[in-house]
Amino acid sequence: MAKSGVQTIARAALWLSLLTFAIYFLNVLMGGPLGHKPWMSDIVEMLTLFVAVIFFVAGTIACEAVARPEPDRPDNGT
Repeated sequence: MAKSGVQTIARAALWLSLLTFAIYFLNVLMGGPLGHKPWMSDIVEMLTLFVAVIFFVAGTIACEAVARPEPDRPDNGT
């Protein structure tokens, strides 16, 4: 896959990670300082954080793949 495609995937994964974490954070904010009833249960909160971490790891690995230089390929003389 071309580097621009990997870079697009990396950016999308990192933005999705930020979005899912923001949803989790808003739920915690609603249940804590604002005093409203949160709309997510404990299991859904855990799954939301899990998805955020998966997107973050995938985005980070993709960013590392873009930043890594191409390996030197030996010329076999063919």
